[in-house]
Amino acid sequence: MKLMLDHTQHLNLHALLGAQRADVGSIRAIWAVQDHIALDADEEKAIELKREIVAGQERVLWNPSLSIPAKDLEFTESEVTWITAALQTWQSYGASADRRWLQPVQHFPIQK
Repeated sequence: MKLMLDHTQHLNLHALLGAQRADVGSIRAIWAVQDHIALDADEEKAIELKREIVAGQERVLWNPSLSIPAKDLEFTESEVTWITAALQTWQSYGASADRRWLQPVQHFPIQK
């Protein structure tokens, strides 16, 4: 499956996947998906991305006035499975706050 993601979608999907609880084998599979969708060093620099630790958790910040071009990513069937599971099971979406990044990823095969 191919999906075009902007940097906000990359970063939010990365964070959503990172918040999952699973066994060690599943965590390794999730890390592989995170590595696939991660921004490269030049992209991080272009949006002034910074990481900080708050209460033992990594928080990622970037300059919202900056952007980089969206790019197409090809996802394997197993990557789609992990992303879909994370999207379906997350219970803390905000209707307004998450709409901008979440609505475009509606192309994932999410079932109610």
